[in-house]
Amino acid sequence: MLRESASDTRPHERWIIGALRFVHRWLGRITAFVAGTILAGMTVLVFLTVIYRYFLLAPISWGEEMARFLFIALSMLGAALAMKDRSHFTITILTAKFPAAVRAWLEVVVALGATALLAVVIGKGWGLTLLNRNQISPAMGMPMSVAYFPVPLGATLMLLFLWTDLLLKRQEGNSGAAGEAAHAQMVD
Repeated sequence: MLRESASDTRPHERWIIGALRFVHRWLGRITAFVAGTILAGMTVLVFLTVIYRYFLLAPISWGEEMARFLFIALSMLGAALAMKDRSHFTITILTAKFPAAVRAWLEVVVALGATALLAVVIGKGWGLTLLNRNQISPAMGMPMSVAYFPVPLGATLMLLFLWTDLLLKRQEGNSGAAGEAAHAQMVD
């Protein structure tokens, strides 16, 4: 009886894991596309700003400010992509000596700590975004909240990538262990 109910939940669990993989993959692709577009736009903008200033002697008044704002956005999106790809630095000299079960719990503890830090960044970043919505940038004349918004956005993406990656990693570990146990039973 219990086996029937457990087998009924398997498709549901697979659907959830599939949805997590989809969100993780496509959100990463969208973030990478936006970051790449920002990088290309910023490169062209800085190049044109230099050309106009030093060769045409007609500087683009808003070029430096726009490049600064794009750099902030690029930094936050890049940090989110590093979180997605597990590219942030880690110190494993101590954790590598623990058994796999302890390492798994340490990953959860680290994720909870990172969640607390990212929650502060999201909260304070959103607060600064709202605080500066009436301030206008000097060169472009746009609300400064546009320049501050990438901070809570990037931190939110980091949080999403952190937890989807951790959940997917856990699922792969569980399905790998279950698959090894089933294989061992079939061999015996």
